[in-house]
Amino acid sequence: MDCCAYTQDMNNRFDEAHARDEAQQYWKKGLDKSTRAMVEAVSAHGLAGASVLEVGGGIGGLHMELLERGSARAINVDVSAAYLAAAQRVAAQLGLRDRVEYRRADFVRDADNVLAADVVILHRVICCYPDMPALVATAAQHSNRLMVLSFPRDVWYMRLFEKVSNLGMWVKGSHFRFYVHPPTAILSAAMAVGLAPAPPTRSEPWQIVVFERIKEDSKHDN
Repeated sequence: MDCCAYTQDMNNRFDEAHARDEAQQYWKKGLDKSTRAMVEAVSAHGLAGASVLEVGGGIGGLHMELLERGSARAINVDVSAAYLAAAQRVAAQLGLRDRVEYRRADFVRDADNVLAADVVILHRVICCYPDMPALVATAAQHSNRLMVLSFPRDVWYMRLFEKVSNLGMWVKGSHFRFYVHPPTAILSAAMAVGLAPAPPTRSEPWQIVVFERIKEDSKHDN
């Protein structure tokens, strides 16, 4: 992977126009269906006083909702400068700016400079990153308690979308790609770092999985 080209193309794709449109949609309609499902999945495991790390947080609607529901602070790591700027404006309007840290970075490459958190979230991010095992493992290593992922279901219509979308990107000369990674490989990458998955939920076409940190005592049960 050419990291510099990837970062540049991510900024080109998720630019000011995209960020502005998403912010406008957020103010008009709130969180979309799949993002609301992510919020409920996290909330079901308890939020009081929790720290949140969202990788690829976009305009910040998801972690804003978690802050309003009781989490203590959040970190938003995103490669897009436009999204981070929009996220800060959203947080300021909600009166939550002082509870969020913003970092522009490729999370995998800059992981050593990002603090761990109780809850780590990757919503619609795995499908945009070429090195899925490294991304999931790094996120899992930063999770003290929970990690919540969403990723495309491995079904024929998503595979078709993957091929058509990537052909279009290739024609445009873009390094950006859309990935439908095998769910078993995603689960394995997280479990190898000490997380155990709960049964997945669906918010078409996304699959949502909550992982919990395996307690040391449970490793020695039985």
